[in-house]
Amino acid sequence: MEGVFFILVFVGVIAITALLFGVWIIVAIARVFFRVLGTLFAPATRLPPMPDVRANQTIRCTNDRCNGQNPAAARFCRRCGTALESAQRVRATRRAAHAGWCCW
Repeated sequence: MEGVFFILVFVGVIAITALLFGVWIIVAIARVFFRVLGTLFAPATRLPPMPDVRANQTIRCTNDRCNGQNPAAARFCRRCGTALESAQRVRATRRAAHAGWCCW
């Protein structure tokens, strides 16, 4: 009788594991399917690239021994590796209005 109980527990654990794995597979396939549908039917919202105004400007290294010329967008000196003092650039993106629901 004790052996039958262990067999039933073992079969139960296997059944629950198979059920959870099956649900996980179905959810993963559904997510991929809805992502593909979203990319196929979503409106094209490509923004033109923003021109880099500071592309031709340079800044000097703050290290007294180096004083190397670096592009204005550089974060570190090309010659000595010193961190440069530059204004932080924040990339702005446009987002669609939140419709009150979320998809994956």
